[in-house]
Amino acid sequence: MKRLFYLTIALQLLFLLGETALYQARIAAGRKALLKVAPVDPRSLFMGHYMNLGYDISTLDTSLFPGSPMPADLRPGAAVYVGLSPEKPWARAVSISSALPSHRPAGIVYLRGTLRWRSGSRLTLDYDISRYYIPETRQEEVNDLWRRLWSRQATP
Repeated sequence: MKRLFYLTIALQLLFLLGETALYQARIAAGRKALLKVAPVDPRSLFMGHYMNLGYDISTLDTSLFPGSPMPADLRPGAAVYVGLSPEKPWARAVSISSALPSHRPAGIVYLRGTLRWRSGSRLTLDYDISRYYIPETRQEEVNDLWRRLWSRQATP
């Protein structure tokens, strides 16, 4: 009975270590692209302080689809892949596709997003990287920064 207990504990620890190693391997093997953000400061009673981040690449033109126009069967909620050219200082969107391209040009980083809506030739996309949780130890520092920013905007 004791062996079964220890085996169960060992398997759970092995699973957690495997998940951590897989996540770290993805981070180590991935390519980086810096994105320009526009923060918004909401608060949640359950999750604490966080920032919703908007990106320049959240609103793109349909002309970025290869062989425009945009596919007619692409509806809100569909997955799209945005090709990013990691230029200085911020990455720039260079293509959009409804599937991850099998032939990926060198130097292009692909980010998976979700189509929110389309208005004319403009697409609004959502990425799963839009929320940043602020550590409790830095919340007062962020609050002071926001007070200074808001006081500058309020002063004519």
